Amino acid sequence: MALIGLALACLGAAALLLNMHSWNEGGVTIMWPSNGLLIGVLLCVPRRQWPAYLAVGFAVDLGINLALSFAFWVSAYLACCNMVEVGIAAFLMYRTVSPRPDLTQRKQLISLLLYGVVVAPAIASLLAQLNTTSAHSQHLFTSFKHWFAADALGVAVMTPLYLSFVERERFAGRSRLEVAGLLTIVSVATVGVFWQTQLPLLFLLLPLLLIAGVRLRLAGSALGLLIVSIVGGFLTIQGRGPVALMHFGTPTTHDLLLQFFVAISMLMLYIVEVVIAERERLQTDLTASETLFRLLAEASNDVIVLTNLSGKRRYISPAVITVLGWHPDELTGHTYHQIVHPEDVTAVEAMMESCREGITAEPLIYRCRKKDGSYAWMEASMRLYHDDTSNEPIGFVNVVRDVSNRKAAEDELTHAFRLVENLAMVDGLTCIANRRRFDETMDREWRRAMRDGSLLSLLMIDVDHFKPYNDIYGHVLGDACLRRIAEAAQEVIHRSSDLFARYGGEEFVVVLPNTDRNGAQLVAEQIRRAVEMCSLPHSGNPHGVVTVSIGCATLALGHDSAATALVEAADQAMYLAKSAGRNRVEVAASSAVADDLPAKS
Repeated sequence: MALIGLALACLGAAALLLNMHSWNEGGVTIMWPSNGLLIGVLLCVPRRQWPAYLAVGFAVDLGINLALSFAFWVSAYLACCNMVEVGIAAFLMYRTVSPRPDLTQRKQLISLLLYGVVVAPAIASLLAQLNTTSAHSQHLFTSFKHWFAADALGVAVMTPLYLSFVERERFAGRSRLEVAGLLTIVSVATVGVFWQTQLPLLFLLLPLLLIAGVRLRLAGSALGLLIVSIVGGFLTIQGRGPVALMHFGTPTTHDLLLQFFVAISMLMLYIVEVVIAERERLQTDLTASETLFRLLAEASNDVIVLTNLSGKRRYISPAVITVLGWHPDELTGHTYHQIVHPEDVTAVEAMMESCREGITAEPLIYRCRKKDGSYAWMEASMRLYHDDTSNEPIGFVNVVRDVSNRKAAEDELTHAFRLVENLAMVDGLTCIANRRRFDETMDREWRRAMRDGSLLSLLMIDVDHFKPYNDIYGHVLGDACLRRIAEAAQEVIHRSSDLFARYGGEEFVVVLPNTDRNGAQLVAEQIRRAVEMCSLPHSGNPHGVVTVSIGCATLALGHDSAATALVEAADQAMYLAKSAGRNRVEVAASSAVADDLPAKS
């Protein structure tokens, strides 16, 4: 706090010397920088310390006013006005600036210009006009204008300069030689421009200030403005410089023109600083995002692909080397047709179209060609991404992973499931379809025939005198007999739509879709003859060999047909064949309803 008091005293004394010289020449207060310094201090300390710093500032300002031979109460009142200015500016700026002072942020710079440069000096200037006994009191508006201009300029220069030196890295990345050189060039150029009185060279300072601001950032801009204000102010008071070329102007006019130039330069420099800083922050954020993305992409085992809306790759992560054997450069710039299996191209295009329409596409499993020519099963999760500015869709992000092992395991599991399912549908003795398979097929064909109004035929087969066969030859030969009968019957059935199944015990069934009565009777007779031609000895059968009795039924089905009607009809026909002497085919009488209906096959 003592250092701040000393800095305020030195700064106030230097400003007093400059301004007194201007007053003596009939000019105005050029700059009052101590208020700007104190505002910067308050923005960097906790609020509970503000009263102490304001007290130090008040004491320093009171001493300066007393040194001007002002009455005590006038000196105290003017010092209070300055502290009001400092307090209002710091209070209004604190929430925006204080958490992390950085005037290169647009919001903080606007807060400084609005509250620190305009509002607070205006209020203090109005309060100061109430002191009509001041030694330098003038017309109300003129006095207000001069007070306001000096304080506003001081805040605009000193507050950024203090914050730049205290809260930010000073002259980041610049050597001392470069800093000293630039500031020396600005100083020499300022002296040269303001020393001569022949040419209007004031515009030459602005490029130098811009160079200093670009190279040394906000601190360089503030220091350059301070140099121009002090050197230019002193020489202008002496009647030198481009401003002095206005022979018809008064010293006050010359001082105001200098303040106007500094103010315009200040606005330009600070705006340029904000633009540069925002661009650097954007570039830093972009670089950080890209670095993070590449880190994640390169560390991931999944292949990350960025494409445009047509599917042309713009980026592909290095994981593709391990997964598919391709180098990213070999795939970049090409479309999915390059490596996607031709049979899967349509599915990939459909997923892309869904994404374009804003529909969240489900992960797609497809085949990708590896560099060695083989194919790997890949799973792709695709999402649409948009432009940050226009929010228009510009491409796809595709995360692809190798699922070959999972697909192989799934295929193996599916194969095993189908094998078990098939085993569940196969009769263990004869290796033909079992009763469960028959029930499912019969239900399916029954529904289809009802829907289409088509014919459906059923053969019910029973081995003649099979119990005596087991008693005479034993169950082992009985099982062999059933297997031989199944083989013989299967040689007769050729259509893939037909089903031959074991119904139970020594009974078999044949389902014949789209088959009329004559066709069904023909198949039944062929099966009967095929079994008889096997010539399996059977001493318990009057025919001397193993024979079968077959019942045949055919129905034209309608929506009101019963599911068991056909089975019952075929079963009755089979028992009729057995009653009539066995080793024969009988057709169910109910099939007469289908006699005149043509078959569909």
